[in-house]
Amino acid sequence: QKNPKVKEATSAHPTASHTSLRQNLTLSDWLTVFAYIDAHQAMPQCDIVNHFKTLQSGALIFTQSTLSRKLKERLTLEARINDNPNALSSKRPRIVTRPDVDRALFLWVRHMEEKGEHVNGPMLKEKRQRFEELFEVPEGEQLSGDGWLAPFCKAYKIREHRRHGEAGSVDLDAVEVERKRCEEILSKYTPRDRWNFDETSFFPL
Repeated sequence: QKNPKVKEATSAHPTASHTSLRQNLTLSDWLTVFAYIDAHQAMPQCDIVNHFKTLQSGALIFTQSTLSRKLKERLTLEARINDNPNALSSKRPRIVTRPDVDRALFLWVRHMEEKGEHVNGPMLKEKRQRFEELFEVPEGEQLSGDGWLAPFCKAYKIREHRRHGEAGSVDLDAVEVERKRCEEILSKYTPRDRWNFDETSFFPL
């Protein structure tokens, strides 16, 4: 006697399959949510949550409590875009202790790139230290080590270039010592009495 086949139980509510469902929202995602809220100001927050959760493409998953918290942070989130447009793709804000130093360092990197120069980790660390001294950053707020480098480069989309050969063999510490020695010597003379002899071989004496 053959046993009758028993059909496997199935759910009466099939799980929706979203091709691009996201739970970790980026800043750009939250701006999309804010824009929808502005266009539907009478809609309750619970309905807004369900609307984005049930989108057939690009569903965004978040709770009502998260939405309420993000609405309170809206001005701060939008200000991040003005300070750093690249933050649109980030999920969490990068901790910045001194935005003025970060901004100065970024502008210096852009200036170097416009000149066709490449920057690397040691150069960024050295330049940051100079800017911290220039802006009179308290010692307790100064950043040391390499921990800040990767987040900084990622936030501003900076690629670190490593030098090889003769350029890569430069001792940056020795360069800094020599730079300070030259500054001390030059401080004894007025700018009009300082002569730059670089490329003077092109001119007959």
